[in-house]
Amino acid sequence: MGEQFHPNKSTTFINKEQLFKVEYLDDASLTGFVAEDVVQLGDYYVSTRFGCVTHSKGHDWAEADGILGMGFPAAALRSVPFPLFWALTDETRVAQEQSNVLKNRIFTLMLSEDRGEIVLGGHDPESVEGAMVTTPVRPSPLADGAEAFMHYMIDVQSLKVGKHELLNFKDSSIAIQAILDSGTSCLVVPDDTFEGGLLASPFQTFQKHFGDFEEPTIYITIEGTTFTIPYEDYMVDDKPCVMKMKNTPRTFLLGDVFFRRMVVVHNLANPMQPLVSVGQRKEGYELARKLQTIGDRAHVPLGKKLVQKPSPATEHAVTGTRPPSGWFGKQRAQRGGGAVAGILPTKVSSPVVAP
Repeated sequence: MGEQFHPNKSTTFINKEQLFKVEYLDDASLTGFVAEDVVQLGDYYVSTRFGCVTHSKGHDWAEADGILGMGFPAAALRSVPFPLFWALTDETRVAQEQSNVLKNRIFTLMLSEDRGEIVLGGHDPESVEGAMVTTPVRPSPLADGAEAFMHYMIDVQSLKVGKHELLNFKDSSIAIQAILDSGTSCLVVPDDTFEGGLLASPFQTFQKHFGDFEEPTIYITIEGTTFTIPYEDYMVDDKPCVMKMKNTPRTFLLGDVFFRRMVVVHNLANPMQPLVSVGQRKEGYELARKLQTIGDRAHVPLGKKLVQKPSPATEHAVTGTRPPSGWFGKQRAQRGGGAVAGILPTKVSSPVVAP
């Protein structure tokens, strides 16, 4: 087990007497109750609400302490309206006695095979090779016709493996949205032409040509800049960490295989238009092994993460079936952001319990 939280050892703990349940695409789930206490991440702390997990299905907590909320409020539990990162950067809490809030609502995520690093307040310029590109986060449509920021979703103009383009747009001026999801181990691509918007299914194109690639590097183009993921970074047990997504909107997922080569900056300073900046990580950059504060930035190390299990929403790129049991458990690409974002949840509920 990772470290556990013991409410009876805290003098500031408050049970909010509300239950919550989160269900994930892979049939995993978490249930528990909502509480309030002082939570610290790096040098920053604030009194805020969070979920205490009492029952877990499908999660292995051997090397993780919990799931860290770095997403958008619109995707949060109703009973926990502010993800931790938003609470840690809430300027209205400056006057609170039990708070030391982060001034800049910016964080950077980087992963390796066995650990990760979150930089609070910005990014380390020494981690980037060349220039970074900045692109707006796209909102997601809601059932009532409105829009809200739910995921770190950005435009991608091209996705190639070697010389083969997977995104063969009928109109070359358009783009497809990709969700940056550190709770997904692989690259997950659609098996759909989006009503003729694409000339061929990206997944089927990959299946057709995989094994014929003379140079199987993955190339991803964002805002006109192309980033590379080497072959060895997305091959696991001699299988490509490229999966098929079914029954989804017009998006695909950039999982750990992306974060392990990139510096990804999440800039939420303007909540009306969040931004994501991406840069190729400098070869040899060492991720933090202990908490370091450099200037106004806190480098927070992340230990080895939970290993994501195969999701019913995906299929393996080569066999067309779910990977065999334990496939993800053996992979080099440990679940990089399960403790950051988690697999995209399918259902979140938080009924109120009568006091």
